[in-house]
Amino acid sequence: MKKPIIILIISLLFNCENKTLNKELDALRSENTELKQTVEKANTSKQITTFLTFQNQDAEQAMNFYVSLFENSKITEVNRYESEGPAPEGSIMMARFELNGSQYACSDSYIKHEWNFTPGVSNFIDCISKEEQEFLFTKLSENGKVLMPLGNYGFSQQFAFIEDQFGVSWQLNLD
Repeated sequence: MKKPIIILIISLLFNCENKTLNKELDALRSENTELKQTVEKANTSKQITTFLTFQNQDAEQAMNFYVSLFENSKITEVNRYESEGPAPEGSIMMARFELNGSQYACSDSYIKHEWNFTPGVSNFIDCISKEEQEFLFTKLSENGKVLMPLGNYGFSQQFAFIEDQFGVSWQLNLD
């Protein structure tokens, strides 16, 4: 009779110890996941970000417009000038947003510069479909300038070059 009781006691001890080990293993797995996320965040914070300087206090309007056009887009951070700041209260000191995974930052410059956006630097969009390209062409050219209308220029199936209402340039390509 002693053997079954001893086996039962050993089995219970082993199960208790096994549960403790499982809890410790789960805690280690959780810590490992947190460390991986921290490293990933540190790596992405060092990437190159396109920065747009708006001079007409329309950074927020532009940012909201762009985020509304592209899937998988969002505003991630907004810092505003306060009443004591050098710029109008509530204007964008620095904001960050994503357009389909690409990082952007912007601000409302309270200093009027002699320069503004130029078509020499533009956002190049590889459109997935003709419908997407036509949608973006219509939205981005509204109140802007068409620098090259939709057409076949020999280097792609269909292409357009636009300066939007905020002065930012976009190339829309369809292979």
